[in-house]
Amino acid sequence: MESLVFVALTPIALILMGVVGLVSWRRRDVPGGWGLTAFTAMSATWVLLDALALLARTPETTVRLVQATAMFASLLCVAWIGFVLSYTERFSAVARRVIALLVAWSVVYGMLSWTNDAHHLVWEAWQVIPEGSLSRVSYTLGPVGWAQTAFAYTSITVSLGVILWVYAGTGARARDLSRWIVAGAFAPMTLSVLYLFGVGPLEKDFTSLSMALSSAAFAVGLARYRFLDLRPIARAALVDNLLEGMVVLDTEGRVADANPALHALGVKAEIGRPLRETAPWLAAAIASASDETLRLGTGSAARYVDLRVSPLTDGTGSPSGCLVLLYDVTRRREERAALHRANAELYDANAELQARNDELDAFAHTVAHDLKNSIQGITGWAEILRDDGPALSPREHHDIASGVVSMSQKMGTVVHELLLLAGVRQSAVEPQPVEMGQVVREALERLQRAQVQLAVAGSPSAWPLAVGHAPWIEEIWVNYLSNAAKYGGAAVTLGADTHGGTARFWVHDDGPGLSPEAQQRLFVPFSRVGALSVEGHGLGLSIVRRITERLGGTCGVESAPGRGTQFWFALPLAVPVGERVAGYEPSASAA
Repeated sequence: MESLVFVALTPIALILMGVVGLVSWRRRDVPGGWGLTAFTAMSATWVLLDALALLARTPETTVRLVQATAMFASLLCVAWIGFVLSYTERFSAVARRVIALLVAWSVVYGMLSWTNDAHHLVWEAWQVIPEGSLSRVSYTLGPVGWAQTAFAYTSITVSLGVILWVYAGTGARARDLSRWIVAGAFAPMTLSVLYLFGVGPLEKDFTSLSMALSSAAFAVGLARYRFLDLRPIARAALVDNLLEGMVVLDTEGRVADANPALHALGVKAEIGRPLRETAPWLAAAIASASDETLRLGTGSAARYVDLRVSPLTDGTGSPSGCLVLLYDVTRRREERAALHRANAELYDANAELQARNDELDAFAHTVAHDLKNSIQGITGWAEILRDDGPALSPREHHDIASGVVSMSQKMGTVVHELLLLAGVRQSAVEPQPVEMGQVVREALERLQRAQVQLAVAGSPSAWPLAVGHAPWIEEIWVNYLSNAAKYGGAAVTLGADTHGGTARFWVHDDGPGLSPEAQQRLFVPFSRVGALSVEGHGLGLSIVRRITERLGGTCGVESAPGRGTQFWFALPLAVPVGERVAGYEPSASAA
């Protein structure tokens, strides 16, 4: 009965082996292709000879056919070793020599089995047992037969260990494939061991027919995993160790493969599951077919990746899916941002250096002109006193002394403003709420001491409370008021209002006004507009601009010929309009 079952299953086994052999032959140039072709060929030959032995008409023919199977069974083991070495990329020159020696031994083993009657080294004894129209052989192995069997078992076991070790460091897809390969080799070996040691009910050796199970396992690998296209060592060295995240999709958008770097980026991709179910945002970006930079995560943990999508085709050129690579460019973006900040800081430093150079040039200009002229004036008065002092009248002495005082005051003003201009850049102050009425009053007192005659209208009692530094703001008022006295008319008006979160203060005079060209030269160091007869050195408005910028404010001018001029500056509000600061009471009019 067992022999009949064997014969009935043989055509199915041969067809399955033929399919696997044909596919592996077409892929013979890839690692493992030649080995799998030889394996299926030896398996098919062994099964065919074994089936023919059962169908033989005479016992002598049955024995000869069984003897012939010995060489192909040995070559089958060699083919398996060659397949494993080739597929795991270990088919070195030494491995080739070993395979050649094993092939030679298989030929010798076949000759020993063919001449077994003379020495009984392969089979110690055998018996032909009729089963109806069929005949099977029951045998006992001899010493060489046992040695060959032990070698076959050992080599297959070691090769299975090599496959499992190679696939242990690969992805889930490759690990699943390794299980099918191991199952394909383990099933025939198990049946062989059970038969040789008489374990179980089988009286016929089904080892050769069980090779069909190996072919079935390989067929699953070829159809589902395309394992002849998968190089486990190269994959572990290239794909699994890629710094870039990688995912392979089939034409239906299902994940065919993914590497650890993809999961390290926080992207979920499960083998065999559509990517749109686990990472819909990535599936949408891939579907758009555009290379772009994507943001993964939020806040400080956010990462940025460049997406690259490449189509894949099969051997016929038809689309088979796509390869997606995610390049982590977070560090590059950070370095680019740091470089941008460094460039901005360098630009600011250059601007600061240029401003300082301009001020140094301006300082040299001031010393060369204003201070030098004043010194020359003082020197001239002093020479007159030295040479003609006794002959001068009291009135002349008074005029000379007044000239010396005037020149000294001018020199003091220039030095004061130069020091103030430099100090505003370098000094560190903490802005505080400023009582603007008191500041205006002190500025007017300074101008009176300098004998500047000015009639002021406008009360600061209800002005908004601004944030600033009172000594600096006083300089703004002094400059604006002194300019109004020099260039304006008889009436000068002070005022204030609010704009958003700022308090805006202004000084308006009814002078001739300024043209647009003249307004553009204002707030530039050592630039003067207006009558040339009016003394000045052009530092005042540049000081105003420097102070307002340091205090977080702005300044400007509004003027037109024949309509007067209004200089203004704006500072941050201390409190919203209508509220009071504890301990603050508006001062009386500064007029």
